[in-house]
Amino acid sequence: MKSKNWKKNAASAAAVAAMAAAGYTGLSGIGNIAAAQDTTSPAPANPGTQRGLPGRGGRGGHDHLQGMDTNPPEVELAPAQSDADPTQATEKVEGADYYDGQYYGDAIQAGRWGTMQVVAVVEDGELTDVLIAQYPSSTYESDIITRNALPTLISEAIEAQDADGVNFVSRATDSSRAFVQSLDSALLDAAIGMDL
Repeated sequence: MKSKNWKKNAASAAAVAAMAAAGYTGLSGIGNIAAAQDTTSPAPANPGTQRGLPGRGGRGGHDHLQGMDTNPPEVELAPAQSDADPTQATEKVEGADYYDGQYYGDAIQAGRWGTMQVVAVVEDGELTDVLIAQYPSSTYESDIITRNALPTLISEAIEAQDADGVNFVSRATDSSRAFVQSLDSALLDAAIGMDL
C-alpha cells in the first residue's frame, strides 16, 4: 500500500516539475497530468471530454460559456504578415519608447486552441491600437472565449503601453498568455524600429 502511494505521489511531483519546466498552465493542468498518470482511476464519465466535464476541450456541452456573450463582435483580422510591408522606421519621437509603424508580433500557440498573433500600432511614439492577425478559433468555445477576451486585453495593453501591464482574462488564460507574448515581441521590434 505504501509503495503504491509513494509511486502515485512521485508521479504527481514529476508532473508538477514538468509543468514548471514547460511553463505554468494553471491548477487544472496539474490535475489533468496527475490523473493521466494515475492508471487506477476510472475512465471519464463522458468519453471525449476532459476528465468527464461537459464542454471541456471543445466537446460536450457549452456549460462553461455560461454568463458569456455568445455573440461577441467579430474580429476584423489584420493582413497576414506575409502580405504586409515590414516597418522600418528611422525617426523616433523625442522621449518615446517606440518608433511609429505597425509591428507584427510572433505567432504564439495558445494551448491546443489555435494561434495568436497581434500587430502593435504605434503613432507619435505611443501604442495606439493592437490589431489581431490570428486568434484561437479552432473550436466554437475557443472562438467565443477569445472574442470575449480581446477587447479587455487590447484596452489594457493600450493603457499600460506595454505587454507587462496586461492581466490574463478569466477563462481565457491560454489566449491571454499568447496575446501577451505576441505583443511583447511586437513591442521589442517597435523599440528598435524594425519589424523583424
